Amino acid sequence: MDIQQYWAATATQDAARMRTFFHIDAIIRWHNTNEQFTVEEFLRANCEYPGTWYAELERIEQLDNLLISVTRIYSMEPAESHHVVCFMQLKDGRIAAMDEYWGEDGAAPQWRLDKTIKEPP
Repeated sequence: MDIQQYWAATATQDAARMRTFFHIDAIIRWHNTNEQFTVEEFLRANCEYPGTWYAELERIEQLDNLLISVTRIYSMEPAESHHVVCFMQLKDGRIAAMDEYWGEDGAAPQWRLDKTIKEPP
């Protein structure tokens, strides 16, 4: 599976192209919001989300049939940025199950800034 092509299709909200990466009976879970989707539900949730989005694939790891990616998803209108960690269980080169964990990018909370306990990356 070409993970870069998957994220390109996802960022551009190309449902027809995205569909080709999934088994028809795949299950997708968004744990942050306690949601589970079929492929068609996932495509609708992703592709009907407003705005123009971009994706930067930051890391890929693979262990047997498990593909893990870390991707920054961002928009310029308004300025918005998120990171998603995605665990894809592959079967015959397609996604059979996917678990995504989303986080909004932003500054550290003030209480941690006040403690000056962080180091720059």
